[in-house]
This record gives sequence, C-alpha cells and structure tokens, in this order.
Amino acid sequence: MMFFHKKNRYELDMTTANNALQNILSSCNQPVNTIPFDKLVLRKKVNAASYNRLIVATTLIFVLTFLSPLAIVPLSEMTEKLLAPTPAVLTLDYVENNILSLKFTGDNILYEEAFMETVSGEIIEPLSVDSSKGVINFPFLSEEANIYVPVKNGETLHLLFTPDNVTGLEQ
Repeated sequence: MMFFHKKNRYELDMTTANNALQNILSSCNQPVNTIPFDKLVLRKKVNAASYNRLIVATTLIFVLTFLSPLAIVPLSEMTEKLLAPTPAVLTLDYVENNILSLKFTGDNILYEEAFMETVSGEIIEPLSVDSSKGVINFPFLSEEANIYVPVKNGETLHLLFTPDNVTGLEQ
C-alpha cells in the first residue's frame, strides 16, 4: 500500500459528487440513485476501515504463528534441562584388596538394589554401599559377571565385569 500512495488528493464536495453520479447514471440509461451520496461515502469508509483492521489482525496472527516455535522450543528445552535428572553414569571402577569398587554419578540411582549375577546364575549382593559418595563394593570374582544397578525411572544400568587385564589387582 505504501508504494501506491497518491501524492495529490482531489476533493469534491458532496453535492457536486452526487450530481456527477446522477449524470453518469442517467447517461448510461440507469435508474437514478436513491441513496444519498454522503451515505455511500460513509459506507465505503466503514468497509475500508474494517478491511484494514482485518488485514492488520491477520498479518499479526500470521507473524505470531510462525514466530511462536522460536519462543516455545527454547523454553521447553530450558525447563527440560532444569527439571530432568542427570543420568546415571559409571565414573570410576577399581580393584583393591579383592574388592571391586564402582563409583557412580547421577540422580535417582537405587544403590541398595544393586546386585551382581554370575554366569552360573548366582546372585551376589554388594559388600557395602555408600550412596552419599555413590560407591558400591562387590567381591572381586575370577569369572565374568553381570552387574545391575537400578535407577528410579525404570532403567537399569547393566555392566559386564570381565576379570581379564584388571589393573590394580594384587596377585
């Protein structure tokens, strides 16, 4: 609209405009206009104003619709990161005095429910658990074993213990 804006505005008083309209209608063999010219102009202005408001509202809704993902996605990612528990991670494992020590970091780890299962199916409970430090101690075995550490959200950390090439083992 900005590009088609007229610089010169011509004004015509209502009676002259009404007479011009009546002359045009009579020269085209059309019936005479019975609605006063000022009401026709007022109706056009009202229609144009509502049309302009509708265009502005539609443009605003259109822009907000396409910009809303930019506002929603970062907020949801930020709250997800703030509210999400840190995942359970094995940070350190070592053998000392024939005791396998495992250190974990993360939230919602159920240290007391951890266990070791040997290849023969024997379940071995931890020797000690220190949940404040995140340490679980198991007896060191000479055979392979599966270690299971449950997490509150239903996941289980599954570790495969293989005694080959263990560093720190006293022989």
